[in-house]
Amino acid sequence: MDRLPRWSGTRLRLQETLTSLLRFPAYVFCFLTLGSTGSAIGSEAPEDMVRVPAGEFRMGAPADSGGLPDERPERLVFLDAFDIDRFEVTNEAYFRFVSKTAHRMPENNNPATTLWKDGRPMPGIERHPVINVSWTDADTYCRWLGKRLPTEAEWEKAARGTDARRYPWGNQWDLSLANSASYWAGRTVEFNSGVDWEAFWIKGEGARIAKEKGLNGEVLTMPVGSFRDAASVYGLFDMAGNVAEWVHDWYNPNYYPSASLTNPMGPDRGAIKSMRGGSWLKPAVSLRTSDRDWGTMDSRPSGTGFRCAQDAY
Repeated sequence: MDRLPRWSGTRLRLQETLTSLLRFPAYVFCFLTLGSTGSAIGSEAPEDMVRVPAGEFRMGAPADSGGLPDERPERLVFLDAFDIDRFEVTNEAYFRFVSKTAHRMPENNNPATTLWKDGRPMPGIERHPVINVSWTDADTYCRWLGKRLPTEAEWEKAARGTDARRYPWGNQWDLSLANSASYWAGRTVEFNSGVDWEAFWIKGEGARIAKEKGLNGEVLTMPVGSFRDAASVYGLFDMAGNVAEWVHDWYNPNYYPSASLTNPMGPDRGAIKSMRGGSWLKPAVSLRTSDRDWGTMDSRPSGTGFRCAQDAY
């Protein structure tokens, strides 16, 4: 299964550790820039993408509304217009990419839980989001289409709109509106420690559900767009749950206080990449629109996929 989620009780210590790692001179940092945003903006997004108009939105969350340390401070951020995929990239779409480019297929570290066999997705999962792809895989796919990964700021605006909503569908938690640990358990699930996560997904209720209902007795993804009432204000699906999504930015828990308030691109360098949106493995807290997560560039988790974006010309 995916790596352990972050839980609020230990998250600050984790961030302090990450901060030390990010400053450690033994790391070889990579640099990446996105193309500049065009000034000639059309009126419509391409098919299967959504146009998010230029303007300000409220990014992050204060402590008194449940914001965790790396989501602070909440601030007004201006973004140029951009287009973003309405749905997470599916196995069907990723198979076309693999077939045409001979790029490696998605694989789990445990071959028994890999959902692709003989170079193609197993039958019945064509419309499920692709998983077991690294940040580099996702970036390569988007570039192949002439697109790119969204920035953290773009992803968050697309998920929450300009009214600072807590979840894509509004401000009230509803476990029936997203594929998450809570959805499968039929009750709101939170993990206060790694012991809690293990007790649910490795030894307990979650493990039993995955064995009975999961793909290969392991993976509980669902077809993209399964929760029609949970679309964001811009009409995007699965911005909470199903799979977490790779985004462009390097992850730094202390980035927000010094981040640009206009088209922020994330830190110039780093050791790990940001993820957004939570996944089928995650507790309720991780499905908030402001929640941040991370992974190493070469990791290929069972709970992570992606969607693409592009400048609006």
